This record gives sequence, C-alpha cells and structure tokens, in this order.
Amino acid sequence: MIRRFLTAGAAFAVLACSGGGTAPATAPSPSGGAKLYVVNQSGASISVIDQQRLAVDTVIDLRGLGFTANAKPHHIAVEPDGAFWYVSLIGDGRVLKFDRANHLLGQVKMETPGLLTLDPVHDSLYVGRSMTAVNPPKALGVIARKAFVMVEEQEILIPRPHALAVTLDGKWVHTASLAENRIASVETATGRVTITTIPGAPRSLVQFALSPDGKTMVAGGELSNTLLVFDLTRPPPFVPVKEIPLAGKPWDPRFSRDGRHVYITLLVKNALAEVDVVTGTVTRIIEGRMAQPYGLLLRADNKYAFVVNQNTGAIMPGQSGHEMHGMEGHAATDGWLTILDLAKGTVHSTLMLGNGPTGIGAARAR
Repeated sequence: MIRRFLTAGAAFAVLACSGGGTAPATAPSPSGGAKLYVVNQSGASISVIDQQRLAVDTVIDLRGLGFTANAKPHHIAVEPDGAFWYVSLIGDGRVLKFDRANHLLGQVKMETPGLLTLDPVHDSLYVGRSMTAVNPPKALGVIARKAFVMVEEQEILIPRPHALAVTLDGKWVHTASLAENRIASVETATGRVTITTIPGAPRSLVQFALSPDGKTMVAGGELSNTLLVFDLTRPPPFVPVKEIPLAGKPWDPRFSRDGRHVYITLLVKNALAEVDVVTGTVTRIIEGRMAQPYGLLLRADNKYAFVVNQNTGAIMPGQSGHEMHGMEGHAATDGWLTILDLAKGTVHSTLMLGNGPTGIGAARAR
C-alpha cells in the first residue's frame, strides 16, 4: 500500500508548474467576455453565461458532440485565465477539456467522476467521485491538464469521497467522505495519506471552501446542519476549530473576497446564508426566488452571488440531498440561476437554465 502511495506521489511531483494562483485582494468587475459555466446534469447540456451582461451566452448540447443523453455533466473547473475549462460526465464516465471558445480539446475516461478542483501550483486536475454510483472507488483521479491524460488514481481509503479542495501552496489535497466523519488528506509530494476522524454525530460533508489567504477551510454538514471550520496553518489530522449551527442542509460554501464571511446555499431552506467566520455567527439569511439552491459562485468584485437552483420540489422524508438529483428513477426539471445583489440582499435577476442543473464554475472561483 505504501509503495503505491509513493508511486502516486512521484507522479504528482513530475507534473509541471502551471503558474496558477489566487485573485488579488481587490478585484475589479469581470471584463467583457468573462464567462461562468453551469451544467444541466439531466439535460446533457452546459449553459455558458456572460458575467458582465448577466445573460446566457450559449448552451452547449453534449449530444451534438457525440455524447449520450445520459452523459450527466456534474461539475466544472476553469483555469485562472479562463483559457481552458473542464467538466465531469458521470453517466458517460469522462472528464472533458474545452478551450474558451468552447472547442472540445480532449477527454479522459474515468469511472463516475464527480467534483473537480485545480492545483494552483502544479499541472494537476483532481477529480472526486459522483454519489450517483452505489459504491464508487475509494480513489481520486489525477489528470495532467496540459497533456490531458490520467496520471494516477490515488487511493484515499475513505468511502464515497465528495468534498474536494487543494491548498494554495499545492502541498495537500483534502477530500471528505459523505458516508463517514472522515477526511483524507493527500500530501502531493509523497502521496502519503493522513486521515482525520471527526467524533460525534454524522456530518456528511458536502463541499469545502478555502479562505483567500489559504489559512482556513470550511465545509457544510448536510446531516448535522452545521458549518465546520478548520485551521489549515497546521498539518492534518484536523480538529474543527468551530462548528456553527446552520439549519437547512448547508451545501456549497464560498468565502467573500476579504475572507470575513462565508456564503453557503441552504438546500432545503431555499436560501443563502452569510456567516461571520471570525465570530461564528450567522449574520444574514437571504431569500427570494430560490428552489433547492445547489452550486454557488461569487463574482470577482463580490457584487453578485450566482446561485444554481435545481427546482426539484421539496425533499422527501429521509431523502439525502444527493438523492434529489441524478439518481435512477428520480425526475428532474428545468432550473434557473438566481443572481443576488449581495450588498442589498435582494434578487437582481434570474436566468433560466436546463434540466437538473448542479455544478457551476468560473475563472478564479474559490
């Protein structure tokens, strides 16, 4: 087992630096042409949206590119300069690479790919696993972005890996299990895996977000209805430094540009929460034309929040959030993007999306 990890680590080490990085502390509004991408998982399409005009620019039908109606695009990652972007296809078992003109450049086979994240230092794209699979492999995909080839499937020892993040120095990849209170942390230089076990009731951590300075990581606990805060200035294993009550199945978190607040979608409360991570208090609950809000992004100037709404209807008793989309036998409907004015805490506008929207991505999104 150790030999395998060392092999994987060596593979990490040979990947060339990509020159990525984080956005400056103060960022202007996006330039004309800056795009964000939303996948319509049940509709086998991707909506491309102009961030300046706040309008749908185009819709990419994956069936026209040779993929199936069951392709199930799930998540998006975009290079910091917007030159290339990537999408996972759960149903067709592929990760795709596009350029900014939406030309398909390559594809990598992988069983049930899920969430995606870019290494800001190395040429690595990390790929988690979809929860639509009954028993997905206990491994992350590691793809070299420039050559666009699979380098390694890194074992991470925990079942149903979902939440996924890379530290700003590229030294650690963290992924959390939906089934257990455990986080697997892979040291990229060696491939060594460190397991964090969080005691107590089940949390089911959905997704991570890193603060702009890279010192803090948060995750929403779907089952515990809490927001967990971790100190990344210390190496794993971790102990949460705060656990903040937050009802409504906290789902996809994002830090504000100044790192003071975390915004997070509340899947069954049809709302967006604003949390002060320093004081550990919920400072606002923003409501208005949201229905099962899922993916979330903040525009670079922090003026707008983009909230993906699945519009699946109320959750059934005992149902998990992931069973609300993409599972066999579950119907899906057209969703929409709610654009929230963060200063006012009101809805600016909405844009219709396709069937079963889930993930959202844009350049320099955290």
